[in-house]
Amino acid sequence: MSSLKQLKLEEKAATQQQHVIAELNVIARDIERSEKTIIALNRELQAANSKYQGPRNTREDVTYLTCLLECAKRKLAWEKQILSLQKRTPGLMERMASMMNDAKSPPAAEVRDQMLRALQAIQGAMERLQSANAGSAPSKEQQPGDQPGTSGEP
Repeated sequence: MSSLKQLKLEEKAATQQQHVIAELNVIARDIERSEKTIIALNRELQAANSKYQGPRNTREDVTYLTCLLECAKRKLAWEKQILSLQKRTPGLMERMASMMNDAKSPPAAEVRDQMLRALQAIQGAMERLQSANAGSAPSKEQQPGDQPGTSGEP
């Protein structure tokens, strides 16, 4: 029979495990939101480029450049989201690994399955984000004036 202290420890571990699962799910949703943002941003840029291609008067130039500036501001916000994810994720992964390897309070099979599903959701979201972002990246070919070894990406 478990002591009261042991029961409290197990309850605390279970609470922490559920908290980690919730955080993993939040990261997956944040990545999905970032994917949607970059897709929308790419559509806006394509629309602006197609609308304002060819010769333009000064007023159209101003409108086009304003549109590009708004897109650039949104991309900066998107990059901040990505940086935030990059900062949050390693610590969470370390906590999850320590919980999975905890000999005193190992997670139950159901909790392990929940963590696995959350990690798979993150992986899928990352793959979709990378493919969506690849559509926004400049060509990987060297442009005149580029320095060797630089990709031109932020």
